[in-house]
Amino acid sequence: MLVTRKPEGPRLGVVSLDAIGYRNTIDLPDPFNAPPPPPDEPTGFFMHPAFWPVPTAFAIAPGTGGSVLLEGRPDAIEAIADAVDRLAPHCDLIVGNCGYMYYARSAVRTETPTLLSALQLLPYALQSTTRPVGILTFNKAFTKTMLSDHPDRSRLRIVGVSALPNWSALNHRDWLVKIPRVNMDEFRRELIEVCLRERQGRAFMDIGSIVLECTAMPQFRADIVAALRLPTWDIAAVARSLLGA
Repeated sequence: MLVTRKPEGPRLGVVSLDAIGYRNTIDLPDPFNAPPPPPDEPTGFFMHPAFWPVPTAFAIAPGTGGSVLLEGRPDAIEAIADAVDRLAPHCDLIVGNCGYMYYARSAVRTETPTLLSALQLLPYALQSTTRPVGILTFNKAFTKTMLSDHPDRSRLRIVGVSALPNWSALNHRDWLVKIPRVNMDEFRRELIEVCLRERQGRAFMDIGSIVLECTAMPQFRADIVAALRLPTWDIAAVARSLLGA
């Protein structure tokens, strides 16, 4: 069912990899009025409507879970492009809910502005400084491989959090149905400890700006900025700015 676009201000579309519990609101009669999320769903994640200050619709890209996107499989990339197409008639801006959607950036067909991954902000982060640029990511090895042919890879300083006790939970598909799902205070603590440690004589020692690849990280943007005192690039901040929010 095609929903006529409403006049009351900018609206956002979020593309997600398929996962247990995520709502595919674009298939509902009114994609911007979804059933309320479960009470335990973390509000700091992109798939929670409360995270966004504008009406938001969500589309799931089927068959993109696990490692298929990281393998660059054409069917996974096409599923993401199709999800973007489904959101495009309804939205003023579309973002991705996983930094590894970087693999699908060139498959986007719509004229609706689309930012699938914070890694697409790397050109701006690199232009903003003559120093190296840090990337705070979920899995360092995956991100390093994904950016192996980047023209400025020698300036990139990549740090991952997938081995941390609490962040490692995101490696497991069943984390979405656990109650409680995650301890957000522990997420914050581990993330800030990593930032401070890497700033002291390690990967982030000489960086001039930082990009937050993982979409679970923008909720801690203020803490990261306070810890590193650097220009910080993330997809949520850019989306809010573009939408005037």
